[in-house]
Amino acid sequence: MAAAVSKLLLEHDPTIRKPALRIAAKLAGYIASSITVQTQAVQRAFPTIEDDLEDFAHVFIGHIVAEAQGRFDPRLERFKAVPPPAVPQAPLSAPSDWAGPVAGPTVIERHFGIPRSTLFRWQKRDEAIGLKTGSSRFVFPLKQFVDARPADGIAELIAMFGDHRLAWQWLMAPTDKLGGNPPIDTLLSGKVANVVAAARLTLEDAPEV
Repeated sequence: MAAAVSKLLLEHDPTIRKPALRIAAKLAGYIASSITVQTQAVQRAFPTIEDDLEDFAHVFIGHIVAEAQGRFDPRLERFKAVPPPAVPQAPLSAPSDWAGPVAGPTVIERHFGIPRSTLFRWQKRDEAIGLKTGSSRFVFPLKQFVDARPADGIAELIAMFGDHRLAWQWLMAPTDKLGGNPPIDTLLSGKVANVVAAARLTLEDAPEV
């Protein structure tokens, strides 16, 4: 099971670090095996917590992360870890966890077969979202690509927001205009018109500067 989970995670995000991949795969195996061996009575009770699973997962992962950081010797770390902001606001800050999995053109070409020249052409034409890092380099959110191309609707949303970063921030943030789901998930399900309509409402509701 761990091997299967590792394969799926790497297909979703080939930039995942090996330690994180190993722990995620092991945890998936432990959790799945522990849940499925519960008594029939317990298994019948599981639907009562289904709506709260995401909250439980956040708490559980928070404990795991805190435990790992508590055991980690910072003298072995080459770079200072900076916790991501809860809500990204600084327009020139480097992409953080709010952006989801991102990668540079070299990694994208190697794992997804998208040539660098094609990637940068899409970016310059506002057909794919590129996020500038602190070193003035660009990284690209991996979730925007479907079958090695930008998902339908990405270019239209960039045009609507007039900025790559603002467009991706909106796509990644849950909104009540789409049932509490992140717009990117609705977009990838094929409901492009719904997402465009929600973006239009968001921009209409935004206070004028």
